[in-house]
Amino acid sequence: MLTSYHRGYRWNDDVVEQVTERFGRLVDDPARLQVLWLDALRLSTEEAEARLVEHLTAIDMDSGGGLIISDDPAMAFYLDNRHQFDWPRRVVALGLNSDELRAEAEQVGVRILRSYPVMAQSLNMLIDTFGSPLNLILLGDDTEHGANVLDDLTEVIDALPDVTLIDSITGWDPEQVARRMEQAPPNTRLYMQGGQDSGWVEGEATTESRLKRLAELGHPVFCHFDFQVAIGCAGGAILDVALLAHAAVDVALSPAFELVPSSSSMMAQRRQVDIRWYPLFDGDSILPFEWIGVRGRLEQISSEYRVLLVVVSGIALLSLGAALWLLWSREVNRRRRQRLMVDRRYDIPTLLALETRYQGRRCAELSWVFSLASPALKQYQRRFGSTRLEWLLGINLELLRYHLPAGWKLYLGDDHQLMGVVPSSEGNSDVEALVDSYLSLVSQAQQQRTLHALHWHACVVRIPVQAEDLGTCIKALEEGMERLEREGWVRPTLTVLAVEPYQETWFRWLSRQVGALMDDPGTQWRLVVQPKVSPLDRRLLGVEVLTRWRHPEVGNIEPREFMPVIIMLGLAQRFDRWVVHTALEWVASRPDMQNWLGCVSINVHLSTLMDEAFPDYVARHIRRLELRASVVELELVEHEHFDDIEKVQAQMTRLRELGIGVTLDDFGSGYTAFQLVQRLPLTAIKLDYSLLHAARRFDQARQAYAALAAFCDRLGLKVVAEGVETHEDARWLVTLGIQAGQGYFFARPMELNEMVARYAPGSTGGAAPNHPVVRGWRQADIE
Repeated sequence: MLTSYHRGYRWNDDVVEQVTERFGRLVDDPARLQVLWLDALRLSTEEAEARLVEHLTAIDMDSGGGLIISDDPAMAFYLDNRHQFDWPRRVVALGLNSDELRAEAEQVGVRILRSYPVMAQSLNMLIDTFGSPLNLILLGDDTEHGANVLDDLTEVIDALPDVTLIDSITGWDPEQVARRMEQAPPNTRLYMQGGQDSGWVEGEATTESRLKRLAELGHPVFCHFDFQVAIGCAGGAILDVALLAHAAVDVALSPAFELVPSSSSMMAQRRQVDIRWYPLFDGDSILPFEWIGVRGRLEQISSEYRVLLVVVSGIALLSLGAALWLLWSREVNRRRRQRLMVDRRYDIPTLLALETRYQGRRCAELSWVFSLASPALKQYQRRFGSTRLEWLLGINLELLRYHLPAGWKLYLGDDHQLMGVVPSSEGNSDVEALVDSYLSLVSQAQQQRTLHALHWHACVVRIPVQAEDLGTCIKALEEGMERLEREGWVRPTLTVLAVEPYQETWFRWLSRQVGALMDDPGTQWRLVVQPKVSPLDRRLLGVEVLTRWRHPEVGNIEPREFMPVIIMLGLAQRFDRWVVHTALEWVASRPDMQNWLGCVSINVHLSTLMDEAFPDYVARHIRRLELRASVVELELVEHEHFDDIEKVQAQMTRLRELGIGVTLDDFGSGYTAFQLVQRLPLTAIKLDYSLLHAARRFDQARQAYAALAAFCDRLGLKVVAEGVETHEDARWLVTLGIQAGQGYFFARPMELNEMVARYAPGSTGGAAPNHPVVRGWRQADIE
């Protein structure tokens, strides 16, 4: 990462912190991240660049990695020295304000993440709050960087018909701004641009001290950056620096970097206003702000009350009126605290109320915490607007609260998520089942009242015995909701574990669990199989071997979650060898199985196939178990990145010579598959399930599917169709001459003993016969 200013300049500090955090979650060695500082504030530009050039000369950079550039001076340095060093090929930039730098960067292939659309969002927030027309006075610094930012903001203002620019003041002081506000027309607001005006210098004339003075004069200053809020701005539609930095890391590490657009826009994620300006926004039409500084304000109120209590208690006996005033003041403070912690739109306490109430010993009153979210809410808001969304959420909240079990409580969290608590009186009940039943009741009530149904999903977490606050539980629920979203909301409820913040993220926990299991996978991992059948007569042609993980604490963990971890940890070869070893032992456990089971397809990764010893390993196991080589078929599950196709071709040829079949999985889902099918010695291909799903809906996709099947037939390849879910699918595949089908219409993945019980000759479909299944393995078994 290349950034301009020394530590202490708030924008760069925020970006560096978020980039470091995201990088640490995605890679196993966070030390691979290098942050290079161009100290262009404390030093002259020439001296700062000379020092950085000297530093770059002494270090090694990975040209195959990524580079993140955080601002204009850093980008100018990169462009000037682009050919002097062996920079990483994937370059991402954020925080650019100069049009010339952006244009030049795009020409050399830099991917730019633009954040200035948040300016328009922030101004629209002011229009929604204070009405139109909105008059603005801009405050900025008198540097070249500040001028670029000011130009961007002026362009945004010109594009908004309800906003009028009254004046721009650079190098400002509070009294000067106050005098200008007295002369300005009604509904004039102050807005501070970014630039270098972020309070990084020290002394009486800092931006922080000037903003404090303006606040004392009664003039809030709005903005769109977190660091501006941190030094005293009133708030606005705030750019989510974490989202911007995380996107930069994802693009810089993405193998699909070339497909990323040259310029992308990042929008604000939240509306923030400092609690000091609460009276300014008070009223029935209050917008859904995220009030910041609430804890500080509540502590200030509490501190003021304690001081007042000490003073008044000394003279309480002298005046009954003083005592009555004290009681009245206490009640006002209590109501004020409650008012700040209740969302008035829905009359429901907020997450702040939950965190404030259950701290320390109060946590023992609860046994579980759960969160509720509806994926349709965001789409509904984009389609119908905030007003309609609030109406919909309000009527759904009525049902949610009406059917809530006795003793349970609901709180409103961020992004319209709901948090709930379960009292300790529930004990060791199956809370996940209770939450699922609760949501079913709500769904039935929606249907009876013919309401627009919001389908709610839930995450539940047990509160650790040693917990003294709910922070770890809430963090675990947030990660659980992210998992449900990544899975496509395919399950209604999910139970997650709460871990201490300093322990590990979900990714690191998975990495640790996978690493430990590789020494004895059979303790938690098991194999299941999904039949491949003939679409014409339902005859069994073979099975595909799949892996399932049942964790003793978390429960079922989906392959889509743990397989990427296995690959990232470099354990794909060991994992594939365990699957091969276990699958072949199962086939050999019953003497007649290879006679009726057909072909056993085992998924392997590219790194496994490229291993010189792998063909001999498979052949050795086949000979030891006295199996026919034709029974085994290997499915290559990766075909996007072939660095050495000649070696892949040679390895596949060795397998074919041994009598082992080789299939290309997910054919039609990648751009390189067509090239590979023409060069590699394959026996079969599997048409990706997404192709059949599209063929059900679109005539053009139906014709393309038929053409792919004919193309493979012309090459002499057996075709396996994935994703067969209906009788119409099966009949159509027969007309295309496709030999094998796989999908839920024929059979779902099943346990090994169920497979034998259902398909073995003479079986009646009853209880599965006993047969030995290898559950563990040793390293010596796979060498």
